[in-house]
Amino acid sequence: MKPAPFLIATAIVAALVLSPIVSAAGSITFSSPTSGSSFKDSQSYSIAGTVSPIPGQADSAFISVKNPSGVTVDAGSVAVNPSTGGFTYSTAVGGSASWVTGTYTITATDSYGATGSTTFSYTATVVVSYNVTKALIDIQGNLTQIKSALSTLQANEAASEATEQSDMKGNFTALNTALSSLTSQVGTISTNLGTVQTDVTNMQGQLTTISNNIATLNTAVQAAQTAATNAQTAAQNANNAVSSTQTYVLVVAVLAAITLVLELAILVRKLS
Repeated sequence: MKPAPFLIATAIVAALVLSPIVSAAGSITFSSPTSGSSFKDSQSYSIAGTVSPIPGQADSAFISVKNPSGVTVDAGSVAVNPSTGGFTYSTAVGGSASWVTGTYTITATDSYGATGSTTFSYTATVVVSYNVTKALIDIQGNLTQIKSALSTLQANEAASEATEQSDMKGNFTALNTALSSLTSQVGTISTNLGTVQTDVTNMQGQLTTISNNIATLNTAVQAAQTAATNAQTAAQNANNAVSSTQTYVLVVAVLAAITLVLELAILVRKLS
């Protein structure tokens, strides 16, 4: 049977060794977005924070963003700086019907269980079917994932040479997949930009045609107004001419009647 002092010393050493395992996992504080931040439409922003205590070894932060109904609208992972505990995740708000007006919750958890959360407000005003800004942010996110994969690859190399080759193969596969996705997105953006440019050119031609048609219509309206004015003037002149003719005929008729009466009077006198 071992003496009591030896058992006590053993228990103390075990407690010291196991204390990091049973202690609190740590916490994550956010520096971006700041408290009270507000976004709208489709807008890029960064989620940045610090893991405490500082991990001192390879670490990753897993981030999710949920809308007011608890639906996840954004999620991703980013490498944590082992020396400072800091991390930055670039992304964007908007771009889908799940982005509704209200308060959104950001939650982050690192590889060792440290957690933290923060909130921001979002106002939905316009939802577009294709968002070039969001596509560029996705490309940037892919590049960030590539950097994260390379960082993980380097960390695995330092930690264990035995598992390095297996992890390297997986990371290179992820790298190739990310690069393929990046190439596809760039091609899609190029095609959509060409379509937009063609639509703008067609729209300009249509606007020119409409402008010409409006000018022609204005000319026709002015010509019609001038013709109507001329017709009204001609009608007035004709009416005046008819009135003058009627007066002349009446005067001639009266004079003819007087002349006839005088001649009859003279004839009667001669006969008598």
